[in-house]
Amino acid sequence: MISFLRIVPLFCIAAALLACSSSIDLPEDATAEQQFRAGLERYRNGSYQEALSHFEIIRLQFPGSAVADSARYFSALSRFERGEYLLASYEFNQIIQGGAARELVADAYYQFAQCYYELSPKVQLDQTYTRRAIDALQNFVEGYPSHPKAQEVERQVLELVSRLAEKEYKTAILYEKMEVPISALIYYNTVVDRYYNTEYADEAMAGKIRSLLALRRYSEAASAAKEFLERYPDSPYRSDVETNAAEASNLLQQAESR
Repeated sequence: MISFLRIVPLFCIAAALLACSSSIDLPEDATAEQQFRAGLERYRNGSYQEALSHFEIIRLQFPGSAVADSARYFSALSRFERGEYLLASYEFNQIIQGGAARELVADAYYQFAQCYYELSPKVQLDQTYTRRAIDALQNFVEGYPSHPKAQEVERQVLELVSRLAEKEYKTAILYEKMEVPISALIYYNTVVDRYYNTEYADEAMAGKIRSLLALRRYSEAASAAKEFLERYPDSPYRSDVETNAAEASNLLQQAESR
């Protein structure tokens, strides 16, 4: 059975322990609560490595104490603040899987997702961590839709999805400049089909039409242009697409008249 102290919201435990004393001088036989108080003091002062040492003592010497889960949470937070995102994600995941109080699990899940958000690299690099971050962020929102951080996380999801779309779009542009329209079309299609709610969707569809023209697939280009004009009436690429649509129609008529 989980003790009462372990289901008290984390901030209540932290506030109560910090209120007892601001001193971090500990006796040799310091209790788990004393170690936790000292760790919190170090954490509050930004001394994350020293805070970790106190929280690790609780993990090793007092694994069944009332503050054990909270100590692990602050240990993970300390690693997060030190930029040790993979180690922090492991610690947060241990809390999630370990049956801690729901309030603590919700915050741990949020921080777990933030670890991968921080690991998400620039557009030019491999986006494995970006995809993991999106999964973690979406799972958090689905699991805790009323959490105070839910709206912030939804914005982060859109940001990261746009990052993936940008990478695919830039790859398509590169292939188009290299005059490899079949490869450009693949990447443009990915943006259009998978990332249709991002800022790159209309640009990608315009690129798709150009690629279809380059491949002499005039009927498909005309259909795609019609769809573009219906879907994106205010797009800055509308004029170019109208020109491409007329070109596709003319070339299609020429091909059919032969």
